[in-house]
Formats: sequence, C-alpha cells, structure tokens
Amino acid sequence: MNRSDLHDPAGDDAQQRFAERVAFFESVLREWLECELVTIACGSWSEGGICELLPRGRAQILPPAYKGCFAGLRELQLEGLEHHMHIDLGRVHTVVYSTAPSVCFGGRPSFEARFLTTGAGGAPTARWSVSLMLSQPYHKGAVNLDQLDWFLERARQHLERRPDLVRFEVSPELEQSAQSEPLRERIREALPAQFARLSVEATTTSAASAGSAAVNSFDPPALGLLREALGFQDAALVIYRNRMLVEFQTEKLQGVSKYVEDGHVSWQIGAFHDHHCHLALGSVTRVLFSAEPVPCQRGRLNYTVWFLVDGQCGNPYRPDGYFSIVLNRPYDGDRPRVTLIEQVFELYRRYRQQSWVAADELFLSALERGPSGDGLCRA
Repeated sequence: MNRSDLHDPAGDDAQQRFAERVAFFESVLREWLECELVTIACGSWSEGGICELLPRGRAQILPPAYKGCFAGLRELQLEGLEHHMHIDLGRVHTVVYSTAPSVCFGGRPSFEARFLTTGAGGAPTARWSVSLMLSQPYHKGAVNLDQLDWFLERARQHLERRPDLVRFEVSPELEQSAQSEPLRERIREALPAQFARLSVEATTTSAASAGSAAVNSFDPPALGLLREALGFQDAALVIYRNRMLVEFQTEKLQGVSKYVEDGHVSWQIGAFHDHHCHLALGSVTRVLFSAEPVPCQRGRLNYTVWFLVDGQCGNPYRPDGYFSIVLNRPYDGDRPRVTLIEQVFELYRRYRQQSWVAADELFLSALERGPSGDGLCRA
C-alpha cells in the first residue's frame, strides 16, 4: 500500500460537516440580507458597543477566497460603499432566533438571528459576532405582525432544515411585557413545538434556587435541564477521566451558581464551603439520555443523562462525555424503583423537543415500556 493511498475517513467526514455547516449559515445570512428592513449589528451591549449597518437589500456576499482554517471567511459588501465587513462563518456554531428586550426599541423586544461563535479550543460560547435584526418591528406602537410573521417563518424553515444548528429563544422578561400575548399567539401558530416549551422554561427559571443565576440568553442552553437533573433522588454527578472517577451525590449538592470575575464566567456545582466542582458548562453542546446494561446492576439497565461536548475530553468510555448524572440504585432487589426511573423519563419528556437533546435506542425502548418494565437489555 502506498502512502498516497492512506487517508483519514474521520478527517474527511469532519471537513464535509464543516463545509455543510458553513453553507447553511451562509444561506441563512443571504436570506436575511434579501429583506430591506434588516439591520446588521456587530457586538453587543454587554461588551460596551455595537456597530450597525443598514444594507437595505443592497448587500452582497463575495465567494469564498480562502481555504484551510479560513475557509468559512466571507466578505460582505454594500453597494456604492467602500465600507465592508468580514464574517468567519467557520467559527459560528449556532443561529439563535431570539426575542429579547432591546434598548433600540425602548425596552420592547427585538427580533434577531444571532450567530453564536466558538471560543478557545473551539468550545461553543453564548457570544455572537453578528446579529441580524428587524429594523422596523413596530408600527404605531404595536408589533408589526407582517414583520413578525416573516421572522417566525424564517425560524420555522431553518429549524426544520438544521435543528442541530438552530435554536429559538424567548426572553423570560417578555412574560411581563405588553407585547407578550400577541407574540405568544403568533409563536403558538408558527412554532407549536417551541411554544409548548415556553411554559416549561418559565417554570424552570422560577424554580431556580435562591442565589443561583437566572436563566437568560447568555447562559448555557442545558442549564435548566442540568438544574433539574441535579434534583434527582438517589443519583450522582459523575466525572470520569483516564485513571480517575469522581462522584458527587446529588442530594448533597446545593444547585448551580454562576460567578463572574473580570469577565470570566465560572459555574460552580455545590456549596462554596462544602464539596463542589467547577465545570465549563458553556462547552456542553448536547445532552443524551441513555439506558445501558451495566455489571453493577447485574446486567440490567441503568439510566444516565450525559452532558456532551464537541471533541474529546478524556473520558475513556465515552470520549465526548464531559460529565453525567446517573441513578445510584434503580432497583430494589429484583424490582425497579419506579419513582426513581420515572424522574429521568419525565425530564426527557419535558426537554425532548430541544434540538440539543437526544436519547439512545435502549432509553427510548425503556421509555415506551415504562419504568415498571423488567429493565433487561433486549437486543
């Protein structure tokens, strides 16, 4: 075999996925730029400044000019102007369709498509380099329903095309907004699955323990799910690395706390003056509900909620498994402990419509049988 015959299929697959991801983000960008009532915003108020461009349907995106690590770079030009901008779509990991209070509209919600970027080591962040927003979402003090419908239709189409790369978010502050009811009605019609989650997300936010940071668009997507999973009875938070296994009993952990110091965000699980750990929750990109036969349960199923990252993190069993929450004793002798198992099933039911949530086949099979099933692995 010649050296030229050797190649890395995994590398080929990664390049293909990268190209498909960039192509999708570029198509989203082009669709928005076709609308004359769109503003391009660079930066965010949290970082102290925003630059805005008004393309008015006259923007064009030049063909790719680079290869390798800059293959996702695109140049955006405005007709008749020398000013232009460069956007690295290769560093975008998610498009978030967001409705959140905006200073641009006197505290009323804006309607945006935010291009979230990766950070150090390629880890996903909640920061966006570019946001495309409707320029005139209000008419005579009321929501411009034509504009809102355009926004929701873009969100619906893009969610259908790439649910793994698109999210839809509604800020909790809108519950107290005068625009809340027309917004909710339109969302209910255009995005029924997303609307169905709004009440769940609002409940999760209100149920967050005192002293914990409220869920908002800057927090990791899986934060609400994690907080609920940490409330499991007779379960453990497990961090597994090569030659090291750490377990924290969830009943002894006092929730999740967010600390910001000199711009650095730290997520702490557990009380400061007790056993606790710090995890980079912003690196979590997916959550997997899993049921697997394990020796410690005599070959019966155990139930695990995996928090996964892109790439490897040192877990010899599951390379992308950053940490997990697993039931300690799902059986009492030969009988399943129905209440314990059902709490995992119920958490999955509440979050299964999220694009970043999945379940393996054994878990789905066990979910269909119900927690009173025999718990045996059936091929």
